[in-house]
Amino acid sequence: MLTFKAEVLKSKQKSDGTYNVKIRMTYNREVKRLSTNIFVRQEDLTKSFKLKNPKFIKEADTIVRYYQEVCARLQLDINHYTLDDIIAHLKGEQIKSQEIDFIQFSREWITHATIKGAENYTTAINALVAFLGQEELKISQLTKGLLERFASYINARREVKVKELIRQGKRVPSNRALSLYLGSIRHLFNEAKKHYNDYDRNIILIGSSPFENFKIPKQEATRKRAISADLIRQIYKLPYLYNSRGKETQGRYNLAKDCFILSFCLIGINSADLYNCSELDSNVITYYRTKTTSRRVDKAKMQVKVPALIMPLLKKYRDIKGQRIFNFYHHYSTADSFNKAINYGLKEIGKLIGVDDLEYYAARHSWATLAVNKVGIDKYTVHSALNHIDEAMKVTDIYIERDFEPENEANRLVMEYVFGNGAYI
Repeated sequence: MLTFKAEVLKSKQKSDGTYNVKIRMTYNREVKRLSTNIFVRQEDLTKSFKLKNPKFIKEADTIVRYYQEVCARLQLDINHYTLDDIIAHLKGEQIKSQEIDFIQFSREWITHATIKGAENYTTAINALVAFLGQEELKISQLTKGLLERFASYINARREVKVKELIRQGKRVPSNRALSLYLGSIRHLFNEAKKHYNDYDRNIILIGSSPFENFKIPKQEATRKRAISADLIRQIYKLPYLYNSRGKETQGRYNLAKDCFILSFCLIGINSADLYNCSELDSNVITYYRTKTTSRRVDKAKMQVKVPALIMPLLKKYRDIKGQRIFNFYHHYSTADSFNKAINYGLKEIGKLIGVDDLEYYAARHSWATLAVNKVGIDKYTVHSALNHIDEAMKVTDIYIERDFEPENEANRLVMEYVFGNGAYI
């Protein structure tokens, strides 16, 4: 038999002199207690620590009756519930009555998230808050209709931004915000369902599915950043900047020039991997792609032979401490700050060669484009060289050990096409 009783524990006095009223639950000779929001003082209690203040007696009785009514619907004589099951159900019913704040849950989830790109979720929630005009949203109010209005808001905001960019004569970026924001909110909503719903105990605090009949638009294709072989040669041949003493400066222009060529010649290596890579053996760099290493069984392993053309750069930026291959981490505290410095320098280089808004990622795009369109490398080899995931081959890849020869042979052909014979070996 399940019984409830309000009680105060003499040994549990708080630092402010109050006691919390507990609800003692007894079931099948097992005893557990639930805290309440009732706090009493010594004068509210009898000498035997029973409640004597009528106000608190009434509040405690109300909680006990509520628990009794909730548990009466559980049919304890039929179902084999434990006391923990009952407590979980009671807590679930309490949360139901309080309503779940989606914004608050999302911010707490983001704070404790360990996945890469958590900042994207913050951006999405900030956009939702800006749309709502408030920092709270009951999860029951997150409906298909609200999502449609939010989508219209994002599109209208982009239109204003695009008009301003056109007026200033600046590049208009691809429209990815709507897909990213809505996808992030959908993920957060599903995380809330996982957190609050206990399907084993049939405790469903979030029963709605607003995304079931709401179609999130696909992302627009990423802006094509590839540049021609001639422009890559121009970047390679650009003169360095020197100070008044004839010594090469440590500025972002020189850094950008070298890192762009390093990336192109190392099969489009990302700036984060250039910053972090630490394994060099017989002129072969082994690295694990930062962007996807945590999501892949092979840890996104990649091996690239260092072409002869960039051996001087390998020596120029060598880490004398030997902890990494390059010394970039001595000058930039994070991979992000390193990437920003490169892109800042590339803006100056872009003006010199006539490329609007030149970016570091153009090296990667250019390598892939030239490999397919000019050298005749098949797309599957290019796909592997860029270290992308092939979903269709995910299981097969478990059994195959890559030797990276096809990717490096493709790089040899691309290098010789752009820089001529002798560039690779």
